[in-house]
Amino acid sequence: MVIEYLEKVYQELYERKLNLERDNQRREISLKDNVKFVETLENTLDQNYEFFSPRRVDNESHIKINALLKEQRVLEEDIRKAKIDILDLNVRISELESVLKSARQIKKKSLSGYKELKEEQVSQNNVFEIQEMERQRIARDMHDSVVQCLASLVHKIELCDKLGEIDPIRSKLELRAMTKNVREIIHNIREIIFDLRPMSLDDIGLGETIERELLKIQNYGVFHVTYEIEDKSINFPSTKSLAIFRIVQEICNNVIKHAKAENFKFSLKYKEKFVEILAEDDGIGFDVDGISHLDRLDNSGVGISMMRERIYLLGGELKFNSKPGQGTKIKIFVPINKEEK
Repeated sequence: MVIEYLEKVYQELYERKLNLERDNQRREISLKDNVKFVETLENTLDQNYEFFSPRRVDNESHIKINALLKEQRVLEEDIRKAKIDILDLNVRISELESVLKSARQIKKKSLSGYKELKEEQVSQNNVFEIQEMERQRIARDMHDSVVQCLASLVHKIELCDKLGEIDPIRSKLELRAMTKNVREIIHNIREIIFDLRPMSLDDIGLGETIERELLKIQNYGVFHVTYEIEDKSINFPSTKSLAIFRIVQEICNNVIKHAKAENFKFSLKYKEKFVEILAEDDGIGFDVDGISHLDRLDNSGVGISMMRERIYLLGGELKFNSKPGQGTKIKIFVPINKEEK
């Protein structure tokens, strides 16, 4: 009961933090556009003396500039206050994480002899949890990439509308930049579609799809990636292939976001009774005992706990070997059924 209450408070704090960050991001975009427009108006002040009615035009520009500067000051103050609130929430969230960690450890010890009860119900709940986590991840990706880019485009369209009569050349340049942004939005949408269901799983198979995912790490230019993917035709059901791919995808995401590694090794081999996946990096590592029990309450991806659940649902096994400063080794074993050979 206590843990559920703490988790609820944690979730509320984290959602409040996310909302503050999103609102602040919108303010910063508005502030940037505001500054650009003020600069444009100030540049036209001297040119207005060359026009037929300089006083009227010049006066209008000064009124607009003063109004925009007032709006800037309000935005800057709101951004400053929001940053203070976000820092305060980060401290509270960190403190709550420590309390949750201790509470879960106590609960884990008290329930150590109760694991085998209601396994089927737990398994079903895990499936629903994974699905919900995936939906929330996709929703977050849509908001952070597509929606934010579209919001920025709206501001730029409004800017072009204001610049149309004052500075047509600048307006055309902004329109060209907007065309580039639209192409980026299309690219982001395609990536989200790929995350929903990689078409390459059906077209070229599991091995090639995993290879493409591994090449993403190399594209960052920081990692030296070596991999060995055994080329063997296994008749996996589409759901099983997708689950294996998601596990590998999460490993790659963790390496990119958290490992700070220079070298990454990966292998996928087909044994007689199981698929063996090995992943190793020379990054900063982590405390396995300290993180293994933590749930990803921030919904920021599948995470280690969701990797465990996926592998559990496949009837497989996951082994971690990691220590701070000594890199990470991951071994995964997924059984192969007779009809899949």
